[in-house]
Amino acid sequence: MARTLSPARRGQLVAFGLGFCCAASLGAADAYPAFERFARVVADVEGHYEREIGVATMVDAALQGLTGKLDENSAYYDASTWRAIRDREAGLLVGVGLATQPRDCGLWVSGVETYGPAERAGIVVGDCITLVDGAAASSGALEGPEGTAIRLQLLNAEQAREVAVLRGRARPPAFEIIALDSGLVHVRVRHLADPVAHPLSAALAARKRLPTGVVLDVRGNPGGRVEEAAALVDRFVSAGVIVTTRRRVGGDNVLEATAHRDDWTFPVVVLVDGDTASAAEIVAGALRDLRRARLVGARTYGKGSVQRLFAYEDGSALKLTVGRYYLPAGEPILDHQGLVPDVVVAPRPGADGALDAAVALLLR
Repeated sequence: MARTLSPARRGQLVAFGLGFCCAASLGAADAYPAFERFARVVADVEGHYEREIGVATMVDAALQGLTGKLDENSAYYDASTWRAIRDREAGLLVGVGLATQPRDCGLWVSGVETYGPAERAGIVVGDCITLVDGAAASSGALEGPEGTAIRLQLLNAEQAREVAVLRGRARPPAFEIIALDSGLVHVRVRHLADPVAHPLSAALAARKRLPTGVVLDVRGNPGGRVEEAAALVDRFVSAGVIVTTRRRVGGDNVLEATAHRDDWTFPVVVLVDGDTASAAEIVAGALRDLRRARLVGARTYGKGSVQRLFAYEDGSALKLTVGRYYLPAGEPILDHQGLVPDVVVAPRPGADGALDAAVALLLR
């Protein structure tokens, strides 16, 4: 008859086995005493605590405590927490960016969200939605999982028409060009999640003449794809390292500038603030380090770390910081330290002092 281990002994063996495997994989002899101490603590808690605590619960708590000691961007999620996160993301219901009111015709459109799916589909205030996917229109029928398509039958004073719309959140265009005096342009880059370098190049080339100077505004830009940040910097420079992603495991990934005959040679000033983060900080820092631009505004946010997700068989997951971005001068973007602009401009109500300062630099 097989011997039944006591709960305390079983917990000790499980925990110690976990430590043994980890220590062996690390290849560090001095790790064994630490993992053995962990196993003994787990065994003592299971055997003597006032109420029963499962080994899995203790291991989850230990792993959460471990990542809490690393940095604010690393986190361990037990199976139930990670499942809840994924379910919440997958099950989130979104609409198409419309405000509607019930009318005899169906749903009368009283408002259209700027940059939302409905606006992109050409729906305007005054349209009436008569059918949603062939059924009677209702506000609930407009909602569903993000990215799913619906067919809307629309009626207005001029005609009836049908449009297909993808449910989703409002997403502003990645950039906007605003003409300034003296041939200058103000390019507001809102995010780097979508392509910027190529469409911006095409938009500037389509103008009657290239600008005499550019105010590149990345204030409030939360970042996006590091490759897109490098591509944007590459349009302003023809040589040099733009950004290095440095990892302890796996080596460095270096993105360098390349020479193009249509590289931009006009002067540029970059506007930054406390909400300029991540890939947007790469744009600002690289242009300054490569002596291509000066920074104007306020200290940036400071988000220069790279995270990777590890998913495990039991349903748990680990989000771990695995690297950091380094600018051309060799300095990292340190968390919550950010970049200090060359010209610091404090915000003033009703005025854009940073933009005024940038224009003044370009007109010198």
